Amino acid sequence: MKKSLLLAGSAMVAALVMTGCAAVATNNGSVTTASVGPNFYSQVSANAVIPQYAAAGAKIVKRDVTATATLKSFFTCVNLGDASYETLKAEALKQAAGATDLTNVKIDYKQNTICGITEITVKLTADAVKY
Repeated sequence: MKKSLLLAGSAMVAALVMTGCAAVATNNGSVTTASVGPNFYSQVSANAVIPQYAAAGAKIVKRDVTATATLKSFFTCVNLGDASYETLKAEALKQAAGATDLTNVKIDYKQNTICGITEITVKLTADAVKY
């Protein structure tokens, strides 16, 4: 009886160690890693579109401004980087002198994981406007 319980327990632990799932979780344009169990290899992409609220009198200063940020995660214990919307927005607005806001915002996410080391690349593309 003890041997069969030990064998069943070992099989469950081996299944947990050998499997895992990961994804890029997005919520209102923000990004987080979503990982269950050890993640030895994954390659995931996702995107988001932020709803637009057109203001009267807005003038497009420059179309298709972009900003990119990278996040790194080591075994989901140590996470480094800043890919917040405010950081990406500030970087994109530097490309359009005089612009005060962004519209038609699209955000693409790409996650690569190899042996527990995860890199997430976030790319924002938008139109820069001045109110």
